[in-house]
Amino acid sequence: MSSNVNRPTNTKIKEQDVSQKLQLYGIYSAFALGKVPSNKQVDVAMNSALASRPLAKPSAKLSQDGQLLVSDLRDVIEKAKLLLLTKNEGNLIQDFIYQCTKATTGDAKAPMAPVDKETAQQHGNEALEGFRTLGQLLISNGQFRKLLSDALILLRDIAGDSAQNAANVFRPSEDQLNQIDHAAEDNTWHDVPKMDDLKSQARDRYAQNKPFGRSDAKDAVDTAQTADGQVATEGLKNKVPENQRQTARETWNKSRNYMDKKMPKERREQTIWRLKKMIVEIQGHQDYQRAIDTLLRLAETYQGHAGTVSGQGRDSVKGAHTDDGLKNAEADLKVLIERFANSTSSDDWFDSINQIYRDANQDPELRGWFKHLDTYIRRCLKEQGYVMQDDANVEWNKLYDQGNFLLRERYRNHTDRVVDETKFLADQFDADPQNKAFAESMNKLFNDLGHDENGKPAFKKHLLKDLSEVIIPAFFEHVRYVPIPRVEYSDQMADAVIENLIIEGDNLAPNAVEFSSDNYFYWARKGAKNQNKNKVMLSVSGIQMDLRDVSYYIKKKQGFPSITDTGVMDIFLGGSGLSFKAALETADKNDKNHFFKVNNVTVDVKNMNIKLKKSKYKVLFGLVKPLLFRVMRPVLQKVISAQIKNQINQLDSVAHEIYLDAKRAEKAAQNDPEDTTSSYQRYWQAMQKRMTQNKEKKEAQPKSDDKKANMAMTAHDSIFKDIKLESGISSKATEYKDLATRGEKWESPVFGIGSAKETSNLPRVQEVTRKPHNVTASQLREKSEGSYGQANGTY
Repeated sequence: MSSNVNRPTNTKIKEQDVSQKLQLYGIYSAFALGKVPSNKQVDVAMNSALASRPLAKPSAKLSQDGQLLVSDLRDVIEKAKLLLLTKNEGNLIQDFIYQCTKATTGDAKAPMAPVDKETAQQHGNEALEGFRTLGQLLISNGQFRKLLSDALILLRDIAGDSAQNAANVFRPSEDQLNQIDHAAEDNTWHDVPKMDDLKSQARDRYAQNKPFGRSDAKDAVDTAQTADGQVATEGLKNKVPENQRQTARETWNKSRNYMDKKMPKERREQTIWRLKKMIVEIQGHQDYQRAIDTLLRLAETYQGHAGTVSGQGRDSVKGAHTDDGLKNAEADLKVLIERFANSTSSDDWFDSINQIYRDANQDPELRGWFKHLDTYIRRCLKEQGYVMQDDANVEWNKLYDQGNFLLRERYRNHTDRVVDETKFLADQFDADPQNKAFAESMNKLFNDLGHDENGKPAFKKHLLKDLSEVIIPAFFEHVRYVPIPRVEYSDQMADAVIENLIIEGDNLAPNAVEFSSDNYFYWARKGAKNQNKNKVMLSVSGIQMDLRDVSYYIKKKQGFPSITDTGVMDIFLGGSGLSFKAALETADKNDKNHFFKVNNVTVDVKNMNIKLKKSKYKVLFGLVKPLLFRVMRPVLQKVISAQIKNQINQLDSVAHEIYLDAKRAEKAAQNDPEDTTSSYQRYWQAMQKRMTQNKEKKEAQPKSDDKKANMAMTAHDSIFKDIKLESGISSKATEYKDLATRGEKWESPVFGIGSAKETSNLPRVQEVTRKPHNVTASQLREKSEGSYGQANGTY
């Protein structure tokens, strides 16, 4: 085998590539400071991505579907670019983000704000803590978990009725269906899982219960679809043919009968009772009252602070920037929503909502109903057990009857108008040509990814081949040079600094990986003992390095001889480079290991060379180099071999601890019929728990004052700030981090990545206008006979 490396270091390309990756670090720093790229910078970056070789000229080794997916991805990026740059003309998104972070300036109280900036920040923290407490109480309550589990079972049953291709295992069992009306044990509380655990459990549950495709889901939606919330004007009704209206009525009746079968009256009443019981149990927790008192107090503080932005259109954005940040953010957000809604003004929608406020101000009865509703909600929230009393039901019936009269009779036209305006504005989002173009490009990408030419779900094996044989190898080739942060170490004996470590991805990836497995199984009916043995062998070869211009600093503080040196060296490891072969087999009962043990690990290091380019001891090193390498090579092989053995043994120990945790959880679940966690989920949760414990244990370990180890990305992070090394990565990273802080407001020059030209044919954004549409006329309706009189008699 040749003693060369896969890709020798190209100094010119290395400098450019390292500079780009350090610029990415600067971009990350800019985002952390609240900076965002301008439209121009986004345009150049996206055009540069489109002009890159993987997208502009994909490999001919890709399959036909692989080539199609690359074309679809290019189309998605192009449509996303046009959508963003057009709708965001004037950098409104950037200004909105900036204004949200700078809502008020200084300590002065804003003209419309109920409190000053510091108090508002304190209130925000209190509100966040209150919601967090309520959320923890909710997800740890046994009644809530039982209700959630029962809802999932019911949804699976509905989907199983509708999805023709659903697997039988997806449909819940009869035992599961029979117990969905049973409440959980009283005052049952569970440990609150961490967010990462919730995400992983949700992914596992989704992957486990996903046997049908998009078309089947559509069938399920069509079957269980209801017509609630759909308001149509009389003019539209008259335009619908009678046969179609008859078909719609039949579909509605069929859907309603189906849902009545799945959710009969008894089940609905039982669900309401269980929800009330859940509330009472949560109210009995000691942390509940403190959290709810805080949230209600904050609600009272900000209750009167409700303004309208209906008059702030496109022309008012410029003038608004001289006011406080909250108004600026509201104005930016309003214009953005209107532009994405096919350049449709939202003034009518705001006016329909404001009409409800005006009604409440002018009508004492409506205003009194809102106050009565507020009092009722507060009493339900604060008084434990009130929701379970008959008085609460009577009071709710009174509120419902009066509210039904006010909102669905006297002010029915006003509330219908809110629904009509909301529906019209939502329809304008769907009607926007650029929104539709982007959605169609996304749909095409996912359809080509998981569907065949007939539109049916299909698993495309050749795409996996594209991934393993083309994309992943190309990724390592295009990763090129990866800069490693400055490495620093200090103890009583010596100080050491190594910088400018730049690893080439194609060299670091092994050239060959070999895996073999040998199974032995012996079974005997009588006398002899059954045996089962598995042996595996893992061989990795061709890990190479070509590190140029590595800077170092060494200072030996104790012992003889005393050495202080600063220099530059090249480290070369070519040909087969670093290779190792590990032989493992299943552990026996007498072994210390539990699952597998290491039989042998052999390590070979070839074609290694170190060249000192700058050093006080360059001549001395040249004289002792042959002897040094002859001694160092076997020592290095033994050290690497010992490290591999230790890592494998640690992996065996961790795997055994995870196994014991999973078994303990399985044993505990046998006494809990509500626990439906699968064995795979138990192992996953046990692994996450072990990783968290190891992390906390590592953080809790006391740090030694004598020994210091540090990875410094910038000069500001270094423990040896006075030591400047030649061609230091930390110095360049410091320049990009400082560059991230420059620029006014949200702007920063560090986002200027890419060399492509700006887009010259961007379409102009349409002017936001009010569009004519049919909605319910906003007028006060007369009281109908008997509409509220009966309810009024009981109020």
